[in-house]
Formats: sequence, structure tokens, C-alpha cells
Amino acid sequence: MERSLMEQSGVTDEQIRNAIDQGAITKQYLAQPEHVVSSLNRLRSTEITSYLQYKQHGYMAVSLLSPGLKAEFESHAEQELSHADRLATRIQQLGGVPIFDLQELAGKAAAIGVHPEQGTTLAEMVVENLLLERRQVEAYTALIRELGDKDLITREILLEILAETEIHASELADFLKRTSDK
Repeated sequence: MERSLMEQSGVTDEQIRNAIDQGAITKQYLAQPEHVVSSLNRLRSTEITSYLQYKQHGYMAVSLLSPGLKAEFESHAEQELSHADRLATRIQQLGGVPIFDLQELAGKAAAIGVHPEQGTTLAEMVVENLLLERRQVEAYTALIRELGDKDLITREILLEILAETEIHASELADFLKRTSDK
């Protein structure tokens, strides 16, 4: 007579139920999932706000002076949306729910100084985007340091997004350097 996989492994019904309830959370997970989810939702809010700002700037950035800037804004917008999606996936893995309420998203982003802005010139738009990216760099860096080795997967995701965010900030700063040299 063949024994079931559960019988062969010595796993009890209770252990199976606990594994299902806890998902990605194991004994080795040392962070507080609720706090991490809240922090990730706050960061996700900044990413969605950034996406909207970059999209608006992309629509407005029609200029013979800097034809590549429209494409740059649109590219950054797509990357911001990708960041938001990656954070939402991790939130779900940790047993949370990604926020989709627009007022709540705006409030969480504003709590760390991220507000959508609409400059009247290309230079103003670049400055607004640069400041937004720098605020995100600060927020990501703070959470990465706070997590330390308590949540290695979230930390890795945040490090990847941080690296891309720093590239955005560098590209925007370079644009401003080039325009100030003219």
C-alpha cells in the first residue's frame, strides 16, 4: 500500500495549514511583515506619483531644443510603473494588499515629500523630476538600512530599484549640466 506524500514527509495537517497561512514568511524572516508592507505601500505610492508626473511631462515636453527629453520622460515613466508593480508583487507575497485608492496613494507619497509637479519649462520639469528621484533615493536608502538582513528578498528588490532610481537622478542632473553650459 502506497503512503501519501504527507505521510512520507512526516508533515502534519497543522504544519501544512501554517505554511499556507504564512506564505513567504518563515522562521528565518526577522522583519515585521505588517511594517514592511506599510513601508512598501508608501514607496509604491511614490512610484505611481512619479509615473504620473513623468507621463505629464512627456506630454508637455514637445521641443526642438531637446527632442530626446520627451522620450527620456516616457522611458522613466515606464520604469516607475515597473517599480510600482515589483513592489505590489512583494506586498502580496508578504500577505499585504497593494493600495489602489488614489487619495490614499497621494497621501502616502506626500508624507515623504513626493507631490506631482508641473513646470512650465523643460528645465523646470527636469528639476522637478530630479528632486522627486532624490526623495525616492532617500526613502529607499532608509528602508534598506532599516531592513538590514531581516528581509533579504525585499532588500534585494529595493536595492535594484534604488540603483535604477539613482541612474534616473544622474541622467536628469546631466541634462541640467548640459543646458547650463549652453
